Amino acid sequence: MATKIQLSILLLFFSFVLQAQSRFQRRGEKAFDKAQYPEAIAYLKNVKEKNPSINRKIAESYYFLGDYKEAESYYQKIYDSEKTADDLLALSQIYLNAGNYEAAILFSERAATAGMDRDLIDRRVDAIQKLNNGEENPGMRLRPLSEQPKSKSLGVNVLANKIVFSNLGTKNAKGDKTYQLFYSELGQQEFLSVKEFAAKLDMGVDVGGVSFSSDEKLMYYTRWYTKKGRQFMEIIEAEFKNGKWKASAVLPFNSRKYSCAYPFLSRDGKSIYFASDMPGGQGGMDLYVSHKRGKSWGVPVNLGKEINTRQNEIYPRILNDGKLWFASDGQVGYGMLDLFQASKTAEGKWGDIENAGKPLNSSYNDFSIQDSPELNQLIFVSDRNKKGIRDRIYSLGADKKVKVELLVKDDQDQNPISRANISVKRVLDNQDIAVDEAAVGNYQFDVSYYELGKGILYEIEAAKEGYESSDMKFYPTESNLNVELLLLRMKVSVEESFAKELTAIHYPDQRMIFRKIHFESGVPYLNSNAKQVLKKLADFWKIYPDLGIVINAHSDSRGNAETNKVLSLKRAKKAVEYLLALGVEQSKISYNAYGEQFIINGCVDGVACSEEKHKENRRLELLFVVK
Repeated sequence: MATKIQLSILLLFFSFVLQAQSRFQRRGEKAFDKAQYPEAIAYLKNVKEKNPSINRKIAESYYFLGDYKEAESYYQKIYDSEKTADDLLALSQIYLNAGNYEAAILFSERAATAGMDRDLIDRRVDAIQKLNNGEENPGMRLRPLSEQPKSKSLGVNVLANKIVFSNLGTKNAKGDKTYQLFYSELGQQEFLSVKEFAAKLDMGVDVGGVSFSSDEKLMYYTRWYTKKGRQFMEIIEAEFKNGKWKASAVLPFNSRKYSCAYPFLSRDGKSIYFASDMPGGQGGMDLYVSHKRGKSWGVPVNLGKEINTRQNEIYPRILNDGKLWFASDGQVGYGMLDLFQASKTAEGKWGDIENAGKPLNSSYNDFSIQDSPELNQLIFVSDRNKKGIRDRIYSLGADKKVKVELLVKDDQDQNPISRANISVKRVLDNQDIAVDEAAVGNYQFDVSYYELGKGILYEIEAAKEGYESSDMKFYPTESNLNVELLLLRMKVSVEESFAKELTAIHYPDQRMIFRKIHFESGVPYLNSNAKQVLKKLADFWKIYPDLGIVINAHSDSRGNAETNKVLSLKRAKKAVEYLLALGVEQSKISYNAYGEQFIINGCVDGVACSEEKHKENRRLELLFVVK
């Protein structure tokens, strides 16, 4: 009797488990169909026996949420024989996002084999190869604007000489801060302080992603709202009347079942481009266009599968170059949202998609591009510096250069010194700056107009045979673009005092030892004392340029022998680089890296020595060679 009761309870338990599993699956699939991906993941992961369809829905949910690591994990749970062309294309995009171009191409080709359109795959592979071989555009300067939003910008747009973007404003009735519109006006050199724009326009909700009519009397903006715990977006028309912006209409293609956002109004005011996840698209947010007929907006038209992907395409803009620009995380990019441009085809459709490349794009989100009020500049939004936490607005365009005139003179008679060796380095990025001698003793180099008065440090060094080398620190401003550097004549007494520091040693090619330079433990860099010694050596060599220079680098015995040898090599190379910068001929310098091979005081492995004793072994021996 007990056995029958137990069996009944067991059957009842299994029935309950099966019903629960079935309920998890039904609810998960329902949430997935409604694009409620977090809920879909939560339900479907509770299904114990997951078939390929369930794993695919979990993978796609993570994929659409941008969690590519988890998406890859669930795509790989599907057997290769059961992976669809869409699965393989998604994996290609995941590997592309990770910078694995080889795997991205491989899975693209596998998608074609599984039935994906061959022309689409060929274009995709070609785009990946271009991306892999792409280089940053030289001569273009990327710089963050001086005025920035405090958090997210929700896109940027231009109104005359102003840029308009969102920023955290005052608190709403619930005590939460909402995103409101602000602007920054272009001054003589930079954009000025941020001020409120369209105050009291939809203050209780988040607004952003704006576009303006050519006559600046109409504005279309995105309004965020919440319905049943989910956030939606809709596009609102506002009019400028009596000195104020006031919402006037909700565009007819909006719906409470999906989102429409990020509008762009064409110059003639007859077409509005926007992003939407309305049914019938390619997936995620797609780009649409609606044309105006009289006073009414027509049915939105999807821009097609060449523009739109299973992921998100947002922030459409037609710039002065006549191209459609937009952001996408589904096209071939460097990761997350990238900026793309499309041209009109012979059939009058948007196509020929190209990634805008670096430095516009990065491995983070780059979006909302506009022609800047500043001539020959573009502005766009990126979260690259804050790694997704905060937006920054950037400007990109041809760098404006201004010339700095450097006059090098003799300290005694003030005569200009021609054919001096001039070195200019931008310290911020360790960049060597080209220098030209425009006239006798008058040297010129370029700095960016945008760096003037920004505290950017340049180091200038001048050397000339018969003179002591000289250096200076230079911070360019509009008022100090003419710089003077005086060189002291080298005196005989310097030569004689230097000669006293030489010690003859017996080598087959008659070497004379000069000085030793010592280093701190594990450090390859030259300190100020080491630079003074090398400068003195270089000055002496300029008097006797037939001398050869040998640098022998040694380390102490602590640590790995091979590591010590590499470290001594780095130290030797640092000394060589400094001597070259001081004007010593490269053909006159040779160097050796011995590591711990030649310990001079018995402080070998296993012998307890003080730090001072070990420092004696961490040395560069500087030698002159008389051949």
